[in-house]
Amino acid sequence: MIASKFSRNAMWAVGALIAGGLLMMTRHTPDLSALYETNYGMLLTTKIVLLFGLLCFAAANLSTTRKLWRASSAPIRRLLRFAEVEVGLGLVTLFCAAALASASLPIEGGAERTSLTEITARFAPRWPSFHSPAYAELSAAQSVSSVAEPGTSSPLSPADIAWAEMNHHLAGVFVVLMGVFALLERHRRTAPVVRHWPLLFLLLGGILVIRADETAWPLGPIGFFESLRDPQIVQHKVITILIATFAIFEWQVRRGRFKSDWPAFVFPITTGAAAAFLLTHYGHTEGADEVLIAISHTPIALLGVVSASARWLEIRLSDSVAGRIGGYVWPVAFMLSGVLLLLYREQ
Repeated sequence: MIASKFSRNAMWAVGALIAGGLLMMTRHTPDLSALYETNYGMLLTTKIVLLFGLLCFAAANLSTTRKLWRASSAPIRRLLRFAEVEVGLGLVTLFCAAALASASLPIEGGAERTSLTEITARFAPRWPSFHSPAYAELSAAQSVSSVAEPGTSSPLSPADIAWAEMNHHLAGVFVVLMGVFALLERHRRTAPVVRHWPLLFLLLGGILVIRADETAWPLGPIGFFESLRDPQIVQHKVITILIATFAIFEWQVRRGRFKSDWPAFVFPITTGAAAAFLLTHYGHTEGADEVLIAISHTPIALLGVVSASARWLEIRLSDSVAGRIGGYVWPVAFMLSGVLLLLYREQ
């Protein structure tokens, strides 16, 4: 009776939250195009997608709960594991909501917005480029300035754009390969060779340390500690640390070097944290170009959330259908993320 009453009250509460969210959306977004043409709209759309994911898990748990009402001997394990994923999705949603609160509202006129024409032109499929300009050609190499004040930015040169695109395209190759090797690892013949795929992530982290922030150490004129004044650089470094942590722990997990189970959870935790950072990476900037960059990063971040959730279920429900499905879902999500990185453009 207690569980039944709580469930009904919870459904009413969720309905009230959704109704309130819809009311706020109609007041703060002048038209539907603002949902994908502004940073506020992108964050709001992301929050809606995350909420949909939460509702899907909630519906599955409701089905399990009803089985428990009919037969107390029904297994409760899946209910608990799905609830764990719900907690993770909820934390990412709260992270997104915090960034949403700091974004300029489209109705205030202060939020820069792009257009559907610009979005279509930016994301028209093109072959990735693996040509990187020499560092001497970059604006950072020709400047001796310190970290810019928050909210300010200098125009990017063609060399700067090519450098950034190369970073994303190279990362795309690594991520696609990791997804492919992770799937091949599920086959007994290829597992001994491809189980070392996390080392690709470690190599990617090393490349990002050097190339991610060309204005800062080790390539740029800005020192390491001085660069920590820039929130964007700090986020890059945090994501790089998460990548390296993921690679080291997951490699040892694949090799069976840990006696305890907790190191396996480093994968979903670091992946979910990196996805949360990526979702809000451009939430503090309102330039039209940054909106386009946010549009390209958001689906990659959402795929990261899918990967983290699927891997968590694979670990926690390894002997069930949901766990086995999760074991196939996250490598595919990796490959899709890599493809999106290969299609990344900044011009």
